[in-house]
Amino acid sequence: MLIVGGGPVGLALAAELGWRGIRCELVEQSDGAISTPKMNEVNTRTMEFCRRWGIADAVRNCPFPGDYSLDVVFVTSLSGYELARMRRPTRAQQKAESFSPERLQICSQLWFDPILRAFAQSQPSVALRYRTRLESFEASAGGVSVELRDLETGKRETVCADYLVGCDGAMSAIREALGIGLSGQGILGHPVHLFFHAPDLLGQCGKAPGVFFLAIDRNGLWANIRVIDPANGLWRLMALDSDGKQRPDTVDRAALLHRAVGRPIEVEWKGVSVWTRRSVVADRYAHGRVFLAGDAVHQLSPTGALGMNTGIGDAVDLGWKLAATLSGWAGPELLASYDAERRPIGLRNVGMAAEFYLAHGEFSGGIAAIEDDSDVGRQLRQRLGESLMRDVGRMFRTAGLQLGYRYENSPICIADGTPPPPDDPERFIPSARPGSRAPHAPLADGRSTLDLFGRGFMLLRFGDVPTAALERAAQTRGVPLTVTDLDAPEAAALYECRLVLVRPDGHVAWRGDAVPTEAAKLIDLVRGAR
Repeated sequence: MLIVGGGPVGLALAAELGWRGIRCELVEQSDGAISTPKMNEVNTRTMEFCRRWGIADAVRNCPFPGDYSLDVVFVTSLSGYELARMRRPTRAQQKAESFSPERLQICSQLWFDPILRAFAQSQPSVALRYRTRLESFEASAGGVSVELRDLETGKRETVCADYLVGCDGAMSAIREALGIGLSGQGILGHPVHLFFHAPDLLGQCGKAPGVFFLAIDRNGLWANIRVIDPANGLWRLMALDSDGKQRPDTVDRAALLHRAVGRPIEVEWKGVSVWTRRSVVADRYAHGRVFLAGDAVHQLSPTGALGMNTGIGDAVDLGWKLAATLSGWAGPELLASYDAERRPIGLRNVGMAAEFYLAHGEFSGGIAAIEDDSDVGRQLRQRLGESLMRDVGRMFRTAGLQLGYRYENSPICIADGTPPPPDDPERFIPSARPGSRAPHAPLADGRSTLDLFGRGFMLLRFGDVPTAALERAAQTRGVPLTVTDLDAPEAAALYECRLVLVRPDGHVAWRGDAVPTEAAKLIDLVRGAR
């Protein structure tokens, strides 16, 4: 089992496979060091996966200060007017929501990648190789032959693997070699990232602390300024768009910084990058024994913090299916369900991220007085603040987007005919309807129902219901199945049926009040054998 790409998605897949005892090797052409982090938020669903792997505390205890304000602030500039402030509790003040034992965490890729890397390396079945590049591959019905090159020595070697997974980013060489196209809205813009060191930036600007500042001046909403590491004064300024002709060495850093801050300021520059904002999804997520995950199959605007987190979802879905296949109990169609389940989620999240981004452009006209010290200016700023909080602020209110994705029409879930709850990006409605994430409910011993899921299939039983036929069918086919009796009224109300079968990834496969007459057919369907 070979994984190409050592970013957070590749590391998460290695972690998931290693946690399941599956032998795998990950190769990455860089040395793994992060100089300019691309992501800074680990969303609630990803935190639930981290909880399962036992690394949630490490994420919560990353170096981002627990008492630092996580407020989102709309400003004309850091030294200018504050239009609106979205209050959010500090990490130390956070409390779990009713629908999950975890919460979204601020944790830069500077820290998150090393946490994943350390966990993956701690698994005896996982090997990580850096400064190693995939040169070519050839897939057949029996496996994949891969040519690798050690970038330190130049030595080439051929490795044979059962499966190959490309987590090799937006410009995926593996996707290109497979001839898989990308479809969607295409290019949305050409943002510029500026990383700099400014220890007392907000103090110099007279602004109360916040983690994310969105800058809007007379020309519109044009940038955001984010603190990456408050303790060390590391910041990122992102100009939302450029003419597409800029290179890192031609970007006028001083001019962009002056506009964002509102006055001249001296900083220590750490890095500049110009990239392309896309809204596209791969036409396929797999071909034969070669699979793709993360940015290789979905490229989306970072508005809403969905990029890496969508990729982690790919890794978990694909991981348990690869593990089942390599362990011998999967049916021949289980791996095919990866595309059937995850591609619709890619389309959903890419579309939502684009919608969030395009809302920025609605604030670009009729605001010439925004920085005027006048009644007209004050009234305009008040109206704009309310509108910005409502429309642009949506990208920070995404509980439904993070947790509400579900595998509609999945070939390995058995629909029960119940109507789906609304797919509301802001509001999450827990549901045990097949295909949905199995709901969180607190248990008497302090655990969550989510802590019961992961190693194999879990059959939750509410009441005295015979299940021997289902257990025999699973045992006959080698499917790992555990039956857990729950005397938990809150959980019973959420799950609605007396029996609920939960998959290894924590999604509901089937539910009912009694075991079906043909229990073997149920087991065959959820393992991809029908």
